[in-house]
Amino acid sequence: MAIYGDAMKPKKRPVDRGGITKWEVDFGIVHGHRKRPLRDTEAEADKLLDQYNKDVKKGGEFWARLPESDRLEITATLIKIKEAGHTIATVWADWQRWKKDNQQSTTTPMPYEDVVAEWKRRKLDAGQSQRYVDEAARMLMKFGKGREKQPIHEILPEELEAWFELHKAKGDDMQDNKDDEIDTETQDDNETRKWGLSTRRTNMGRFSSLWTVAKAKGWCSLNIVDRLEPVGKIGVTVEIYENATTLNMMAAVMANDATKKIIAPMTLGFFGCMRPEEVEHEKFGWNFIDLKHGLITITPEVGKTGDQRVIRLQPVAVSWLKLAKEEGNPLPPVNERRLVDQCCAMIGLNEWIRDGMRKNCATHLRAVYKNDYDVVKDMGNSIRILLKYYADLHVPEEVSLEHWKITPAKVQAYLKTKEWEQLLRSAARAVAEKTEAAIEVSVARKEQSASETSKSEN
Repeated sequence: MAIYGDAMKPKKRPVDRGGITKWEVDFGIVHGHRKRPLRDTEAEADKLLDQYNKDVKKGGEFWARLPESDRLEITATLIKIKEAGHTIATVWADWQRWKKDNQQSTTTPMPYEDVVAEWKRRKLDAGQSQRYVDEAARMLMKFGKGREKQPIHEILPEELEAWFELHKAKGDDMQDNKDDEIDTETQDDNETRKWGLSTRRTNMGRFSSLWTVAKAKGWCSLNIVDRLEPVGKIGVTVEIYENATTLNMMAAVMANDATKKIIAPMTLGFFGCMRPEEVEHEKFGWNFIDLKHGLITITPEVGKTGDQRVIRLQPVAVSWLKLAKEEGNPLPPVNERRLVDQCCAMIGLNEWIRDGMRKNCATHLRAVYKNDYDVVKDMGNSIRILLKYYADLHVPEEVSLEHWKITPAKVQAYLKTKEWEQLLRSAARAVAEKTEAAIEVSVARKEQSASETSKSEN
């Protein structure tokens, strides 16, 4: 018996099909299936046999028995190999070498999406917030798009490295330390958001954590992140928002009923020194805020690394939180990220400083307390961090004191000014120009892709 079929000599014969005589050409078993095409006349059957004999003469029985689609695929692949300066023999040798270097032993092949699901479960059990876990998993699944069912042990280090390269920023952007938060922006599929070094390092840690879970479960034997080039020491740029930006952000929050739902989280950041993960913690809520006495209690399970403290609220923070409560703001917040993005777009704020609101609060509290140890009590971090990241900014006292005058009344008055209207028009125009440019890029890429496909087919 031949390897590819039963090696019988093809033959023709007349057959009856509903009272009509057809000619059947029997090629025997071809790749596991009986191949017996029908033709209307004996001449057409003879033509089919003649073509088969010609194919056998040219390339042998294996090639003759291949479906036309397989022949085209093989031919296209060979062309690509040749264009790359390789031969079939070198490609085969490289594959054998790669298999030896990357061979993994697994107890149970596990689809990538199922590993992400297990990673989420473990993170939640370890006390991570639901929001963090959901957004981190969404980032992990961006890499997994199209490979959801692929066993994780089959994914190559080169594939992950190539995906990271797509997001690699260049020049000054490589020193970006503001963008450690997970990318949740809604973008066109053809766009790829660029990451600074800090974001790259953070996301490499998340992928390493994912593969660590897979190794622990026996779903792979290699953490492919270990094969990637690690991110070295990153230069830190310390910065805060200008008071004008803070005023614009709070004005955007007050601009409509939808965005008013995030008055509370914005206030707790800009004027309450709370960390984002504390505000969003599932066990934090209004019952921990004492508006009568101007205090917020941060319990050990809510605070970072068990950081229990009581935050003393400034009068402006109390006034904003009272308004937030009147507006029915939920705590923890709901859809906060989407609404914050909406506010940023409204005022044309393109760069979001990592933990920027809390940094503003810490910087400007120094002018209120005039004692860094008192600032630390509200912040919940060390005096060393305070001096390193905030004191060195040398913000003038009068600038810091202006921050604490951004009250609801001031913002309401600002919303009625021509300056605010001009800002909205300018931001809207910038969004329109960016959208138009994105459309042009998308169209150009589609045309290029169509052209390349046409060349390949030819």
